[in-house]
Amino acid sequence: MTLPVPTDPQETAPLPVTVSSAQTAVADMRATARWTVAATAAVGGVLLGGLPFAAIGKLHGGGDLALAVGGLAVAMAGVFWVIWATGEVLTPRFVTLTSLDGPGLAGLRAAVQREPEAFFGPFGASAAELDRSCRHHTQTAARIARLLVTETDDVRRARLTHWLGVARSNAAHARARRRALLELVHAWQVRATLRRARIHTLLASLLVVAGAVLFLLATDGG
Repeated sequence: MTLPVPTDPQETAPLPVTVSSAQTAVADMRATARWTVAATAAVGGVLLGGLPFAAIGKLHGGGDLALAVGGLAVAMAGVFWVIWATGEVLTPRFVTLTSLDGPGLAGLRAAVQREPEAFFGPFGASAAELDRSCRHHTQTAARIARLLVTETDDVRRARLTHWLGVARSNAAHARARRRALLELVHAWQVRATLRRARIHTLLASLLVVAGAVLFLLATDGG
């Protein structure tokens, strides 16, 4: 008697492809960084494009010229500082599970330790255990698939097909958990970089203001 072969659950119900909230957060943070860079570049364009030519007739002597050039240089240094610091947010990052132990992720590590099941599900209580589960279920599915190729008994083929579906489903869910964790680590890294960039932007803005003041003093009626 030939038994019906169970359908592979991976073929009938594949995991949906979705955009996680972590990916959305990264996109929003990078949009903020791009806006900051664009606004700062516009300020730099004004400093380089308009002010020097407008002030040529107001400079009297080498002292005023040196003060104006120095002020302009200080202001432009602040502009470049903002662009450099904020540009770090836009830099592509290579993230692995070991990145969870990196600097700036203490808050995420604390959340993972408080509720490991929310991050790892049934696949362990740490990033290392989750990674091992991914490899284990993937290797198990591969071994069952090899056995299924050479198996001729209908009963055993039905059982192997069933367990192949289970192994593939487990592997897919473990990989989904790992991918979600990697995306969260990535988002947390970008968040930390954006926070640092905001501090740099504040300090650099003071530098721009100081440079502008020096420039105005040099061109203030001689």
